[in-house]
Amino acid sequence: MDRRGYSSAVMLTVFASLIWGTSFPAVKWGLGYVGNDVFFLWLRFVVAAVVTLSIVLWLKRFSFSVLGKPIIWLIGGVNAAAFIAQYVGLNYTTASKTALLVDINVVAVAIISYFVFSERIGWKKAFGIASGIAGVVLITGDGGFSFDRSEFIGDLMVYGCGWLWAFFIILNKKMLAHHSAVELSSSAIVTSAVWLLIPVTYLYFAGADFTVEANAWVSIIYLGVLCTSVAILLWAMGLEGVSATSSATIMLLEIVTALVISMSLLEESLRPVAAIGAALVLVSVYLVASGDKLRKSTTMAHT
Repeated sequence: MDRRGYSSAVMLTVFASLIWGTSFPAVKWGLGYVGNDVFFLWLRFVVAAVVTLSIVLWLKRFSFSVLGKPIIWLIGGVNAAAFIAQYVGLNYTTASKTALLVDINVVAVAIISYFVFSERIGWKKAFGIASGIAGVVLITGDGGFSFDRSEFIGDLMVYGCGWLWAFFIILNKKMLAHHSAVELSSSAIVTSAVWLLIPVTYLYFAGADFTVEANAWVSIIYLGVLCTSVAILLWAMGLEGVSATSSATIMLLEIVTALVISMSLLEESLRPVAAIGAALVLVSVYLVASGDKLRKSTTMAHT
């Protein structure tokens, strides 16, 4: 890919990351006006699916035949599972910590890419992975390392969803060799909505509270249109021109957006030990990114 193409891909990923950064506090706020978090999540994807399909079908950029491939449904299932972990976890932890723990998937992507794409892990990446894991421990435990606190359970859930999204990134990167970004992003949204219908149906018959207050619809529509339809499309288009590790690294910009909004509007703050953990996470991002840049430069020098 030429320089201009790579720059465009980076910018698309940056825009997607900035939009996704607003989703963490938006979800946290919206959850206060619904009776069930998974139902809230499903409504978000229903809105996104309707909007996305309406546009791509009108533009004749999507064919339902892509939904006949099992791996497409796997991608949607992984995405749905990750979102469930995030939404449920947000009931027990803060939006700012969720952003940090989810975005540690840059480390997971680097590890998975080593096995899937044979991406070599140099000393910088290795040290970055270790730094990231240490940072996650500090952020999750807040220095107390209490395993019986509900907040720790929430932290653990959102950290797990970061790993699920790492696989989501890798699967999408591999499928870009066979489908366009528009097809992949659209199918991911549609299949995720279908997968989410399973737990929603179970919760309905289990007597879950499906109350949705008027204020919740502001969050649902915002998340469905901007943070799902638009952001996933921009991200998928960016993934066409950058590596999976680079994409995950750029998405760390979500942290900046989420922290600024969460601290200013939701009045959240990070405790000292968690702040140190956050710093270690950012160090890991820098090391992984610079290690990837060095690898690319070395490869180009020998071609």
